[in-house]
Amino acid sequence: MTSQDKDRKDSAAGKTAEESGVEDSRKDIWNKYGKKRRLSLSFKYAVVVVAAAFFAVVLLNVMGLLEDVISDKYIANDKAKKSYLDSRYDSLEKFIKENRVKGTDANKLQVWLSDKEYTVLIVRDKDQTIFTGGWQANSSGRLGSETSNSSVYNDSFIRDLSIQSQDMYNRKVKFYDGKYNIYINVFLENRWYDIMDMISIVISAFVFIMIILLYNKKVLKRIGKLSEQVLLISEGDLRHDITPGNKDEIGDLAKNVNDMRNSILEKASSEKAAWDANRELITSMSHDIRTPLTSLIGYLDIISGRKFKSMEELDKYIDSCKYKAIQLKDLSDKMFQYFLVFGNQMPDQNMEVLDAGILLQQLMIEHEAEMISNGFNVDLDFTVAEGTMIRTDVSAMQRIFDNLFSNMMKYADKNFVIRISASVSDGLIKMRFQNRTAPKANKVESTKIGVKTCKKICEDLKGTFLEKDDKKTYITEITFPVDKSEEPPA
Repeated sequence: MTSQDKDRKDSAAGKTAEESGVEDSRKDIWNKYGKKRRLSLSFKYAVVVVAAAFFAVVLLNVMGLLEDVISDKYIANDKAKKSYLDSRYDSLEKFIKENRVKGTDANKLQVWLSDKEYTVLIVRDKDQTIFTGGWQANSSGRLGSETSNSSVYNDSFIRDLSIQSQDMYNRKVKFYDGKYNIYINVFLENRWYDIMDMISIVISAFVFIMIILLYNKKVLKRIGKLSEQVLLISEGDLRHDITPGNKDEIGDLAKNVNDMRNSILEKASSEKAAWDANRELITSMSHDIRTPLTSLIGYLDIISGRKFKSMEELDKYIDSCKYKAIQLKDLSDKMFQYFLVFGNQMPDQNMEVLDAGILLQQLMIEHEAEMISNGFNVDLDFTVAEGTMIRTDVSAMQRIFDNLFSNMMKYADKNFVIRISASVSDGLIKMRFQNRTAPKANKVESTKIGVKTCKKICEDLKGTFLEKDDKKTYITEITFPVDKSEEPPA
């Protein structure tokens, strides 16, 4: 590689790192602002109360405007006013005649006003006010409490009532002591306002309470749904998914329960898989053990019964017994190793960062030499450079290689080359083992305990294990990630 090529490679690596940093920054921003943020139930409840109060106040004001419009159009217009005033003047004149009322008789005038709600009466003789009584107009234009005190109306209000000509409010009425100028006004719209004010307050309060109750109902519905889902899980229906819903205390509770459910499911699935695997292993192993054991018993019967014809035949039976015993020992070793790995009884892995270029080369060369000494032709292509680091457990890695090369020595065809390669690509150390299967190996039933053990160990070491068998060629591919957490040793 030229210096220019190296510079271009370093520049590309720096650009990639910079782009990666930008991408990570974007992800952080998304995680912070893009995802739905958690809101506590107390905060939500406070928002609901404020919103309910806002809607109640708005409704109260709208109804106030509505009652003003209705009052101006139907109750406080001139036609309605005249009708009310005519009725009041007729009633007053009748009362004067029946009770012989004088213009200065305040007590009798007060009696007439006693059952006349929302009515104002002022009696004047020329420019002098003789009597004032009835309902007082307050600063808002509406009537206040009833009074008979003639001083409640100030001078400016009295001057406004100076009669230049008669109208529907101001008329001359004959009393028993002469005619007087009378001012009568009827504020019946005040009754409308009193009623509507009460109705507006009741409706606004009802809306306020209903909004809060609807929110409480929604919260209780979520709690009830979660309770039903938890009940289903408690009854054994672990497949029933629990939806967390909103991000609050209830959502957190639902998520925790769902995580617990998934954990139970995962544990149950793992236990079932282990049980099925063990049952399959025991079934196949019982057959594999029974076959050499039966042969061993048969050979021993021949030897103990002295049914051999010559010493050569005796040596042959003894060698066969030894071979079958070795087979049984090999099966028992594999079974022990299998249960050690799958039964989670392996000692804690001593994970350490090592130079894969040195470690893997040493392991491969040792086993290559053993295979060559046993008559195999091995082609080793090792291109993993020293300084390529890997996080692994040495004893576990040795166990993988022991199993792989042991299987090749048992089942590989010596007439064909065994090809082994190791390289680094895309941040992975890739190892490939390829051999032609011996014809006799296809007739041998295998439990593949060693293969299953190797696959489990690779997974525990964060690697992958893949096998391909077409009855002629057997290929095993293993990958392990390159460790970049530490710089290679100088």
